Amino acid sequence: SVKIWIKRDDLNHQIVQGNKLRKLKYNLEYAIKNSYTQLVTFGGAWSNHIVATAGAARLCDLQSTGFIRGDELQNYPKKWSNTLKQAAEYNMQLIFLNRQEYRQKEHSTLVAKFIDNLPQKPYLIPEGGSNRLALKGVAKIIIELSQQIQPPTHIVTACGTAATMAGLIDGVAKMKWQTKIIGISVLKGASFLRQNIHKLASSHQQVNWQLYSNYHFGGYAKVTENLIQFGKKFVNNTNVNLDKIYTAKSFYAVYDLISAGKITAGSNVVILHTGGLQGGLITDI
Repeated sequence: SVKIWIKRDDLNHQIVQGNKLRKLKYNLEYAIKNSYTQLVTFGGAWSNHIVATAGAARLCDLQSTGFIRGDELQNYPKKWSNTLKQAAEYNMQLIFLNRQEYRQKEHSTLVAKFIDNLPQKPYLIPEGGSNRLALKGVAKIIIELSQQIQPPTHIVTACGTAATMAGLIDGVAKMKWQTKIIGISVLKGASFLRQNIHKLASSHQQVNWQLYSNYHFGGYAKVTENLIQFGKKFVNNTNVNLDKIYTAKSFYAVYDLISAGKITAGSNVVILHTGGLQGGLITDI
């Protein structure tokens, strides 16, 4: 048999939830310590990072601006996702970019002009909060686990930018665990995530890790009937809510990997519940 633990980061904060609290903590500390008054970041219409940054900025009395991928929703707020609506309620200024501009991020002419026109230079947080300070926050998960259980054989996390996975890799290396880190990509075309891990995780050559890219169920924010049925059954059996974009896919993957024998009998597996429930529950579909 395989033992499964769930690291319930979905319970760590009502608004700045899950891995987003981990990734934003030291970024916020840095911004406040260095007297920044505004946060600027990037994300898609369903980005948990966008709403978490908006909520965190409001709680810290900071202004916030989110550059959103895709300008097709700019003039149609009634069609906005719950994520965008909540971010706006937290007083985040939303600026929509076409996809070409968005790929350039802060190097986009529109973004650069916006930043230049601000009265004070803002604190820039990358898409998904993916920087070294974010990894420092995520690595704390391993310290907490060391106080709760013996080193597991596997830790599994959903991946959007792979910063959380990179932080787990560095955390495991620091603790000198032999734990394998498994990442479940929730989007298509995820080969770039491996490059992100190499770039972000200083310990990527010291730790056994694997990224699976075959559990996206059609792409980011896409679902299938199979995933929906799994999610509803899991929630009914455990009373642990799953979101439709990230955790439903990572939890499904764990059970599938066990069934396929890729996680073998006798393994002790920790699944990181990365939160993101505001993006929509799998049981609500």
